[in-house]
Amino acid sequence: GSCTDNAGNVGNAGPLSVKRDATAPTDVEFDSGNLITNGGSYYFGSVPQGPTSCDANYDVSGSAGCVVSGGGETVGPHTFTALATDNAGNEGQLDLNYSVLAWTLTGFYQPVDMGTLLTPIYNTVKGGSTVPLKFEVFAGSTELTSTSVVDNFRVQSITCSGTVLVDDIELLTTGGTSLRYDSTSGQFIQNWKTPKATGCYSVIMTTEDGSTIVAMFKIK
Repeated sequence: GSCTDNAGNVGNAGPLSVKRDATAPTDVEFDSGNLITNGGSYYFGSVPQGPTSCDANYDVSGSAGCVVSGGGETVGPHTFTALATDNAGNEGQLDLNYSVLAWTLTGFYQPVDMGTLLTPIYNTVKGGSTVPLKFEVFAGSTELTSTSVVDNFRVQSITCSGTVLVDDIELLTTGGTSLRYDSTSGQFIQNWKTPKATGCYSVIMTTEDGSTIVAMFKIK
């Protein structure tokens, strides 16, 4: 390129070199502190340390940063994403997929009878009595014994249905409503003092991972 003024003087421009970066960052990786493997499965409450940072090769224009997003510890599928960006705006991405597994709940045990969605059962009991709700919680093959794994118990009034099977409670206990783990029987026990009002109720036990056990009762 050249420029000419009104006196006829000519100035020539020097060469201008431009380097174009069309190469995305390569070899994106998570930090070495990451203990989660791609495609791994972990039980709720035992999810290992996930990535907090990432890096990549920025072959031409240099690094504009690498950011980690996503992840989680609730039950279900999760993804960590590493997004590396160079100074030309090119992006390189790496995903880390894993799953968080729910606990296994067993119970309620006798004296409570458990039905199914197809054949529900109402446990009949006198109002004001105390019913022992017995159950177990497992993370895979490991039995959990701390009462902290139980999130809550809820009692809901429900409509009685004449088509539902009825089963009398065979055994009642006395005492309060505190939750405890009985190491002798290897079970959690929640003593539930039933309402004095007649009617039908559902008792729902929910653990910290969101799993539930539901039993139905008819107060007479």
